[in-house]
Amino acid sequence: MTNAQATASDSPFIQGRNARLYGKPVSECPYPEGSQERTAWMEAYDEAVNSDSPEKP
Repeated sequence: MTNAQATASDSPFIQGRNARLYGKPVSECPYPEGSQERTAWMEAYDEAVNSDSPEKP
């Protein structure tokens, strides 16, 4: 198996989330249009903005 050393941070989802959290623009998505990886990256990027603000009374 060639991905034996892959980690969770290698996943497109985690990469997209981290991109948002570190202030990178959405245009930095490294995956091609129409790919499953791009979909996961974009979803995580969008979700990260929703989870950034803590919900405190």
